[in-house]
Amino acid sequence: MIPLYPKSWQRAAVYTTIAAILVVGLCAWPYTVDDAFIIARYASRLADGRGYTFNDGSATDGVTGPLWLLPGFIARLAHLEPVWPAKGLGLVCVALACGLFVKRLSQRVRGTTYACSAAALFTCQPELGGWGVAGLETGAATLVLTGAWLTLTARPALKHRIFLGVLLGVLPWLRPELLAATGVILITAAWRVGVARAVPVFGLSALGLLSLIAFRWRVFGSVVPLAYHAKQGSLRHGIEYGARGLLLVLGVFGAFLIVRAWRVGRWDDRVGTIVFVVHAIAIVLAGGDWMPGFRLFVPVLPIAIGVIAVGLVRPEPRLESPRRRRDSVPVKRGEGYGRLACAVAAMAVLSLDLATRIPEWRAAGLSRESAGRELAMRLRQSARRVALVDIGFLGYASGVEAIDLGGITDPEIGRLPGGHLAKAVTDALLSKRDPDALILHSAQPPLVAADGRLLAIAGYPVEQRVASGAWVRSRFRVALQRTYAPHYYYVLLLTR
Repeated sequence: MIPLYPKSWQRAAVYTTIAAILVVGLCAWPYTVDDAFIIARYASRLADGRGYTFNDGSATDGVTGPLWLLPGFIARLAHLEPVWPAKGLGLVCVALACGLFVKRLSQRVRGTTYACSAAALFTCQPELGGWGVAGLETGAATLVLTGAWLTLTARPALKHRIFLGVLLGVLPWLRPELLAATGVILITAAWRVGVARAVPVFGLSALGLLSLIAFRWRVFGSVVPLAYHAKQGSLRHGIEYGARGLLLVLGVFGAFLIVRAWRVGRWDDRVGTIVFVVHAIAIVLAGGDWMPGFRLFVPVLPIAIGVIAVGLVRPEPRLESPRRRRDSVPVKRGEGYGRLACAVAAMAVLSLDLATRIPEWRAAGLSRESAGRELAMRLRQSARRVALVDIGFLGYASGVEAIDLGGITDPEIGRLPGGHLAKAVTDALLSKRDPDALILHSAQPPLVAADGRLLAIAGYPVEQRVASGAWVRSRFRVALQRTYAPHYYYVLLLTR
């Protein structure tokens, strides 16, 4: 039997972390978020020479992180399906980010314990593997931000300033809400080595942001993404999303260990806490997210889990005075057991979440391949232009022209009054666009008359507005109904 030494445990912690993220991602592999197919359609059209477009015509800004078009674009040039390389690359990026973070923790004093604690937390975390494989830019943003953090906190201080500046310049091209975390890193860099030595970091970071602004203004005539208008979220929704996310991604009890890490940790642990909290505030101010789970928290999760490991493992700081020297401050009896109980409880919450999420992810993927593909085939056969909210997979798989009722890829609808999924789409606008098919969703089975007229649906506000319009009622009849998921029904309407 080969004895295990500290370095063996540290390597095992790194490999276990990477393997755990990959296993979760592979178990959730059928799951692809609908917006990933929006990116795939843009990348495919770009590679086919049809421009930065979702439909034929002028360029539209339907991708919040333009850099993430690159994997799908390259895959399409190689005559490959653009979604699958994006899913695989996103998963690898997340696994690599978490593995690198555990490796850094292992280099600290008591590094073996830090690394093993973080590895246990990474193993239970559902968001990392699940969102890594969802097809969006989340995995790439996680790797870039983690790389920037590891470069910032490496010794000697800011040895690789150019590399740090490049990473910070890339972040806006992936996720705009990471600008707040970027600001914290820039301030910390200036604090560590002085403003003069940090000039390359500031310069390259500003170059990345300014180039993105110039790109959006030149191509789309606006410096903010179309999603800002289309997905306007209220502060109330942002607070609810942020509060739930702060608790659930940390397993509820992990929050107590973050607070302790602030008190007993080093300077980098405190800055890591600031990055996590500032990013959470940015999410709240942005109005949160409308997708299931908490993908917007994923890029800062490796940093947060590292801070939790510090709060669990690091002992009380020493107190030294000229008159008396003690090894440690007095601690309450059972205080160490309390930290351990918090960690175990957090892992239990995360494990329960993981156990319930994987079946949901797989079921969503299977539903898309059955009911979703059938709807897409029917569209391809029966329609030339369809109006719908879920434009991702149905628009990509059918290939027909899509009128985005949510406004994510449609500037005219995206800038209409109304919040997310509540745009004031009128009969006049629809008649001008002249769709010959509609796909609407309902939380309950739709109510359909004997002659095929759609009487009522429990859909999003914009869908209910469209379904109740006189123009739609007079021209369209229900052609197909399908159960897509529990409490999620699709109804296809075609012109009479």
